[in-house]
Amino acid sequence: MNKRILLLLALAASLPLFGQNPDGVPTAIKDFLKMSSTDTTLCRVSGVVTGIRSSSGGNFYIKDDTGELFIYGIIDPAHPGWGFRQMDIKQGDTLTLCGRRQVYNTTIEMTSARLLAKSNGPDHDAPIVFDREPTFKGKAGAEAKVEFSKWIAAKLRYPKDAGGASGTVKVKFVIGTNGGVQEVQVVQGVNKALNDEAIRVVSSSPKWKPAILNGKPIRMTYTLPVIFYPPSE
Repeated sequence: MNKRILLLLALAASLPLFGQNPDGVPTAIKDFLKMSSTDTTLCRVSGVVTGIRSSSGGNFYIKDDTGELFIYGIIDPAHPGWGFRQMDIKQGDTLTLCGRRQVYNTTIEMTSARLLAKSNGPDHDAPIVFDREPTFKGKAGAEAKVEFSKWIAAKLRYPKDAGGASGTVKVKFVIGTNGGVQEVQVVQGVNKALNDEAIRVVSSSPKWKPAILNGKPIRMTYTLPVIFYPPSE
């Protein structure tokens, strides 16, 4: 199992050390970044969300008056089953988080942070303005989805074992920060043969140009219909 996954599991299951404040010791981000690699103090930091690297994984940056910190994963104790999107965290929101210092490769981060408080920023409900929207074959945004749908239709082959079935397979996928199509899955299928063909074609996509937000490439999730018609007699 990936070492990072093991670390996340261990942190999520760990209890606060005896005598520590369960909500952590108030800590400036500058001081959090300077902590010893062996320091297991539970810390509480507050800051404004300055950038979101992955909305599916809950990876983002927060900043206070002293520095900026990378957050790798977040948990809302009030809603244990919620993911990052359900927490409705956006750039400009102010968060108070509790967690411990970790280092992954050379990045100092707070891993599996616990959400203690959230205040929406002034632009919380404003539409996101990308530096660049996801681009496929020179088309961006909504036009990219249309162009990709055309590409899928041209590559699609009706499976011999589909039994004459027709219908729409809804496929969810991620455009990664390197532009590759990842995490392809069926969210609404027809039958195994058509589902597998939809996954095959979407997974074989040429690379996109990823979305750019605040100067950084970000992951984007799409859901597209893949339409199958029965073969003509």
